[in-house]
Amino acid sequence: MKTEIVADFPCRCGEGPLWHPDRNLLYWIDVDNGKMYAYDPKERSATRILQGDIIGGTTLQENGDLLLFMQRGQIALWNPEKGLQIQRDHTPGAENTRFNDVIAAPDGGVFAGTMPEGEQPGKLYRLETNGSIRVLLDDIGQPNGMGFSPDRKTFYLTDTRNRRIESFRYENGELQERQTLITVKGDGQPDGMTVDENGHLWVALWDGEAILRYDSTGQLQQTIPMPVKNVTSLTFVQNRAYVTTAGGGHRPEAGAHAGALFLLETDVSAPLEFRSRVQF
Repeated sequence: MKTEIVADFPCRCGEGPLWHPDRNLLYWIDVDNGKMYAYDPKERSATRILQGDIIGGTTLQENGDLLLFMQRGQIALWNPEKGLQIQRDHTPGAENTRFNDVIAAPDGGVFAGTMPEGEQPGKLYRLETNGSIRVLLDDIGQPNGMGFSPDRKTFYLTDTRNRRIESFRYENGELQERQTLITVKGDGQPDGMTVDENGHLWVALWDGEAILRYDSTGQLQQTIPMPVKNVTSLTFVQNRAYVTTAGGGHRPEAGAHAGALFLLETDVSAPLEFRSRVQF
């Protein structure tokens, strides 16, 4: 597969690539540096659009705004006209940590993971469409990438610390029948992920210099080498995958282009991400 650099920003921890079909822009974040970027594939140009507090993940709202999940459990809305608007100043149980990966669900709610606190594992929260929030799971080593099967019946959750991807039966916003689908072996730890139109899981490897593709039964189908050490996440736009990476502060040890946004030409696509419909 052909790989090219589309934005060579030295992100310390590039993450959360999110396609905005209304604006034809690819958004992504530099978590630790509190930056958000936008890439315009038509103009082949990228710009920094936000500089502020730590951002862990984003979803696309039904009206086109971005919903940002931040440090101390903060949740905010952002759009180019109004800028950043804090909607929730903190989340109970997350005051001393930050949100990590998040994903909008088919019903418009959001699943949001938080980073572990010392020896305390991370949590998986569910943000409802009415703005209320609750803990679903409190025993995830380090919640990370998430995804849904094309039929919307299965939810996937990455646990980076325990090197596994779990699957759940998804129905009406609830998660049931939890099981370990994949245990990642060899170098690297599973980070962000996405699911293609065939139901295959594409898993970014932190400290693994690769993307792994698994089928829906958890069998490894392909290893795609990447030119940087820490691959963090990816998302499809038609038959192209935009890939975020980390390590921009440690070039060249982490790779000459560590932290850059890459483009990977593939022969598959994926459904558009669901939009959150959260009202505060």
